[in-house]
Amino acid sequence: KTTACEVACKHYDAGAAEAAHVHRIATELTLIAAGRVTMNGRTYGAGDIIVLEPGEATDFRALEKTTTVVVKMPSVLGDKYPVTAGEPQ
Repeated sequence: KTTACEVACKHYDAGAAEAAHVHRIATELTLIAAGRVTMNGRTYGAGDIIVLEPGEATDFRALEKTTTVVVKMPSVLGDKYPVTAGEPQ
């Protein structure tokens, strides 16, 4: 982790979920290294790369045991904001 970027490898059990959130500054790249997930109502599987631009909200649910690699650029402490249904981003 530097101010330029941060990288995380995350492991999820089937059914694990993260509430909708948005990054206002960072671009987030998510590689589905193994497994299947839903993000924003779309299903992704091993090898898929999802790019979320600043201000683009997403939720997350692992449909099966899943491993992701997430890159955020730049790395900004506190740049993760919860989003509630119907709330403008």
